[in-house]
Amino acid sequence: MVERPVLVTGAGGRLGQALLRLAAAGPMSIVPMAGPRASSGVRALDVADADAVQTAVGEIRPRAIIHLAALVGAACAADPERAAAVNVRGTAHIAAAAREHGAERIVFLSTAAVYGDQRPRPVTEDDPVSLAGAYATTKLEAEQLLAESGVASTSLRVFNIYGPGMRDSLVNRLLSGGDEPVALNGLDGFVRDYVHVDDVARAVLAAVESTVNGMRVLNIGSGIARSNRDLLATLPADRLAPVTIGPEVDSYSCADITRAQTELAWAPAETWPPSV
Repeated sequence: MVERPVLVTGAGGRLGQALLRLAAAGPMSIVPMAGPRASSGVRALDVADADAVQTAVGEIRPRAIIHLAALVGAACAADPERAAAVNVRGTAHIAAAAREHGAERIVFLSTAAVYGDQRPRPVTEDDPVSLAGAYATTKLEAEQLLAESGVASTSLRVFNIYGPGMRDSLVNRLLSGGDEPVALNGLDGFVRDYVHVDDVARAVLAAVESTVNGMRVLNIGSGIARSNRDLLATLPADRLAPVTIGPEVDSYSCADITRAQTELAWAPAETWPPSV
């Protein structure tokens, strides 16, 4: 009997591309889908279109759905209606189609932004949320929909992704080799958890094989807090872009990844400093 494939929404994004590259080296059969600008070999799918989602899932009948498609960051604030249509209602459409057509699990890409940035220690999945902005709000609403959907699901709250193609990452911008200065929010108060895109992709693939019922939330990061001073001290000096250093801020975001390590038998594998 041929194993049913895994459907991936948002496969045209940078994480989607890393996921497809890693999956190609293993036994998992992937059916990639992306938005209207889908590239060759990737089927177009607008998750905000309920009928299109039902048709696609019904044709493929996947054993699992990896749901990466989303409007992200500032684009959510710029167009809150589209953000709600894609991030919230789009997730509801995915869950309904999964339930209708027998998908066993949904793996959802969420964000560490739901925690805010004001705790002076790594956050666990049991910490209360502290929403700031439309992106975090829509992702949490989507998580809540999945929890009520009746489909087993894993929501991965991902911290700051860097690596190939992640051009908006501070790490990538610092290693761009360009002449344009990179603005830093001070040196010591701005602290982030930077996780390589391949490590995130490995966590997504591991979550597909989870056997935990119901809805689970897992932090995906490196588990290491790095200040801007740490970045300047550890990244290759001969590759650093020039920087401008602004006033100090109090902004800390780092993951406790114990639960993901235990439940997914996963751990970050990429070494630091990176070779972006």
